[in-house]
Amino acid sequence: MNTTDERATVREGSKKPKVILFILLFIAVLLTAFTAYLRNSDINIDENYIKKLFYDTLHKKGVDEEDIKLWEIEYEAKERPDFAVYKDLLVKCTIYGITAMDKKGNKQWSITVKMNEPMLKTKGQNLLVADIGGRQAFVMDTKGLKWEETFEGDIINADINQKGFITVVHELEKYKGIVKVFSPEGQEIFRRSIIDTFVFSSEVLPSGETVIIHSIDVSGMSAASYIEFTDLLGNPFAALSPCENHVYPFVWALEDDSFAIVNDTSIIYFDKNRSEVWKKEYKRVYSTGVIDDRVFIAAVSSVEGANACKIVLINKAGNIVKDYQLGEEVYNISTYHDTAAINTGREVHFVNGRGDLIVKYSSISDVEEVHFFSKNEAAVVTKNSVDIVRIR
Repeated sequence: MNTTDERATVREGSKKPKVILFILLFIAVLLTAFTAYLRNSDINIDENYIKKLFYDTLHKKGVDEEDIKLWEIEYEAKERPDFAVYKDLLVKCTIYGITAMDKKGNKQWSITVKMNEPMLKTKGQNLLVADIGGRQAFVMDTKGLKWEETFEGDIINADINQKGFITVVHELEKYKGIVKVFSPEGQEIFRRSIIDTFVFSSEVLPSGETVIIHSIDVSGMSAASYIEFTDLLGNPFAALSPCENHVYPFVWALEDDSFAIVNDTSIIYFDKNRSEVWKKEYKRVYSTGVIDDRVFIAAVSSVEGANACKIVLINKAGNIVKDYQLGEEVYNISTYHDTAAINTGREVHFVNGRGDLIVKYSSISDVEEVHFFSKNEAAVVTKNSVDIVRIR
């Protein structure tokens, strides 16, 4: 944006408070006149009710900031729990077990189990709990434990896709990693032992036909990402070395099996045939997500100074849909269909698929992450509580 545009934007912005103030004064005059008319006409009506009606009207139109917190569920910070939202349940996982609650914090079911570092993941059908550094994984539905598995090596990573397929990467003697894939019902589909590269993640792509295995290749001058593709029988049919001497720890898979890989300075998008479509590079990439399975949202380095971010929305063709300065550091981004939650530490900016602000939630405690129940409600996890908030 050039200097002229910036000045125009500032002028436009300065006009908005004046317009709002004019509207409020106009309504206040009408209210006063209406109240006087009622008194002169001997019509018995509660003046406080009129004021409340006036306030509620403004409240609904967003003129006054709305209190969007519905419930607050406190927890012991020393437990260092991991949280996830699964359907209408808030699930808390600690080293001592797994507990499912409703939105008010009432316990629905619990499982007692000792774990090292529990990790919760869900994409809809089932809920996965994997003990990172341990040897157990559990799959739950809304009623509780569905099935569990114990592995012969420590778990490195695990994932669950939209259809409920589970992938678990764990250590195995004489190998640099082994990948196991399970059906939603818990039947092992295949296992693949890796000798040449260090495996750190794997997932079944949304189609349910392809497994992506993400490794680090250390055979060259420096470490680099190596991505292998297999069918559901474990047979490899393609491989990809995205960028020499660079590791891309994050993979975002879309419904059509296209995907993006992300590291701390760049985002690369590939179509379903594994051909590179576009690459965006920044001084720093803080966090990324996918809105409505068609737009990538990212918090990237800003010109405003250290740790200040700007938000960019990029479509699958590589076009910038929206680009605006946020001016704050972003810790993480969560998405749900056409809604994103941008966590800046003490505030959460909920935006739609166009990047427009829906509502902003402020917390008195540091926000750690956000999980969505739906496009209307979310769970904001802070240092000592989970706040259930209304978005729309």
